[in-house]
Amino acid sequence: MKRRRGAFSAGLLATVTLFGLVTGCSSGGGTSNTPTGSGNQTGQSPSTSSKPGEFTMFFIDDGHGFDPALWSQEVYQETAGIYEGLVHFDQNYQPTAGVAQSWDVNSDKTVYTFHLRTNAKFSNGDPVTAQDFVFNLGRAVDPSTSVKEKAGPVPINNLPIVNILDVRAGTKPTSALGVKALDDHTLQITLSRSDPNFLRDLCLPQAGWVVPLDQKVVENMQPSDWTDPSKIVSNGPYMLKTYTAKTSATLVPNPYYWGKVSLKKLTFSYSTTNQLLAFKNGALDEALLQPEDVPAVNADPNLKQQLHMWDTSVQYTLIPMPSQNKALQNPDVRKAFEMAIDKDTICNGVLNGTGTPAYGPYTPAWIDPWIKDVAVPYNVKEAQQLMAKAGYPGGKGFPTVVIEVGTTTDHVAEAIQQMWEQNLGVNVKFVGEEYGQFITDMKKQLPANEVGWANDSQGGTYPQLGLPQGIGDWLFQHDVMEVGFLPPNLYTQWYQLNQNQSMDPAAKQHQEDALFQNNLPSDYLKWVQEGYNAYKTNNAQEMQKFYEDEVKNVYTIPVYTPKYPVLIRSNVTGYVPDHFVLSLAPMWFNYIQAN
Repeated sequence: MKRRRGAFSAGLLATVTLFGLVTGCSSGGGTSNTPTGSGNQTGQSPSTSSKPGEFTMFFIDDGHGFDPALWSQEVYQETAGIYEGLVHFDQNYQPTAGVAQSWDVNSDKTVYTFHLRTNAKFSNGDPVTAQDFVFNLGRAVDPSTSVKEKAGPVPINNLPIVNILDVRAGTKPTSALGVKALDDHTLQITLSRSDPNFLRDLCLPQAGWVVPLDQKVVENMQPSDWTDPSKIVSNGPYMLKTYTAKTSATLVPNPYYWGKVSLKKLTFSYSTTNQLLAFKNGALDEALLQPEDVPAVNADPNLKQQLHMWDTSVQYTLIPMPSQNKALQNPDVRKAFEMAIDKDTICNGVLNGTGTPAYGPYTPAWIDPWIKDVAVPYNVKEAQQLMAKAGYPGGKGFPTVVIEVGTTTDHVAEAIQQMWEQNLGVNVKFVGEEYGQFITDMKKQLPANEVGWANDSQGGTYPQLGLPQGIGDWLFQHDVMEVGFLPPNLYTQWYQLNQNQSMDPAAKQHQEDALFQNNLPSDYLKWVQEGYNAYKTNNAQEMQKFYEDEVKNVYTIPVYTPKYPVLIRSNVTGYVPDHFVLSLAPMWFNYIQAN
C-alpha cells in the first residue's frame, strides 16, 4: 500500500490502539509486555524521572529500520535527532539552523543556497558534506530504492524542486534533480517556482529525505543493516546504541556532534504497554493515555499536574472500498452516510473529549478553521431524504455495509455502525482485523451484495502539502482510495497491476496512471485538476476551493482528529510535541532535559 504525501497510513490509528484512541480499551491492570520499572509499587506516581539526564518514552515501531530514504514508523525518531537536516523547528515551531548554519535566497526566491557547518560530523567521525545531502535526496526520490529495500518510499512533501516528479516517475536520472553541492560545505536547491513555506516544510517530521547520509558507508550496507546499530552511521545529537525491533531501543550522545547534547540516554519502549501503569511505576517518563484514563488522572492531583492535552493532525477517515456494487459511487449516498454520523457524540462520549470533529482529511480544523464553513453537518432527516432520492427509502434495498478497520476492537467504528443502522435503516457489519490482514483485505473487491468503508486515516498537514503535483502522480499515490471509484469491471485489471512486485516502478506508475485517468468519474478528475492548478500557481484561493470541493463531494468521510492526553514528568523540560505525528513524539530530542 502506498504511503501518501504527508499522510499516515491506514494502520497508524490502528497501531495506536495501543493507546486506545480508536479502541477505547480498558486501562485497568497491566499486560505481560508492560515495562517493569524501579518506581514505587504502591500506585503513587513519582513526579520525577528515575535518573537525572535520562528519559524513557513509548514510540511506535514497525521494525523496518532507520533508513531515512524509506518510509517506516522509525522516520519520526530519525528526524527528531538521530539524523539532523539542514533546518529543524525551534521550540516555537519556526525553522532554525541545523547542519546549515545560514542560507541565502535569490531575488525570485527559487534558489536556496545553504552554508553548512564546517564542524558537523557523522557518528563515525567523518565530516558531513553537501554531497551527503545530495546522495540521500537522490536515493529517496529514486523509485528503485524502495523496491530494492522492499519498503514504502519516504513521503516527499509537495516541494517544487526542479525535476522531482520526473525523477520519482523514473523518466529522468537523479542527477537531474535541482539539488547540487557547490563545494563541501555549500548546498544549492533550485525550485521550479517560489514556495514561501519551503524552509518550514523541510522541518516536517517525515522529511527524512533531507538529512545527510555517509555515502561510502551506505553503499556497502545491506537492507538488514538498517536495524543494526553497529552498522548505522548518523549525524544527529544522538546515535543508536541498541535496537530490538518492536521491543526497545536506546540512544546515546553522538560523540562527534557539533553542539551540546542535553541527555545522557534516551530509551524507547516499543512493546504494547499499559502506559498509565508504567508511568505510575516509574518505567516511563512520558505516557500516552487512553481516553478513559482521563477522568482518573484528573482526579489525582499529582497526575493532573503532569497532564497535557495536545492537538494532533491525524484524521480518522473512512474511504470507499472497491465493490461490485456501485452504490457508493453516488455522491448523494456518500453524503447521506456522512450526515448520519454524530461526530460530536463520538468525540465527547466515545472518546471522553480526546477528539474533535474532523471535516477534511488533510485539513484539521485547529489548523484550517475555514474548513468548518463547508462541513457536512449531522442531519439525520436530510440523510434519509438523500437515501430516498437515490432509491433506498428507509435503507430498503441497500446492500450490506462493511466497516473494515485494522484492529480487532474499535469503539468509534462500532458507534458509527450503530448510527448508520439507526439513522439510515441499513445493515452494517463491523470487520476488525489484525493490521497486516486489514492491509490485504481493504484492497479486495466486495461482492455485489456488499459495499464498504475502510479506515484509511490521513495525516493532516499544512493544506498546500496535500495538493497534487500532477494528475498522474496524485492518482498513483492515492490508488487505494481511488480504486473505490473505478468501474467495478476494471477491478481485476487494477489489482493484478497493483500486486505486481517485479514490474519496473516507472512502467507500473505509467500504467496505473492511464487506468485511472481513462476510467475515473469526470468530476473526480476535474477535482484533481483543480488541485494541480492550485499547486502550479501557488494560489491560496484555488487551494482552499480544492479542499472545499473534496468535502462537498464526500470522496472520504473524516470523523475525528485526536486530541492527545499525555503525562510528562514534572522534572522534564523542553518536551516540544510534534503535532504532525499521532503519538506526539518530541519535535527535537535535544530540547528535552531531565533534571
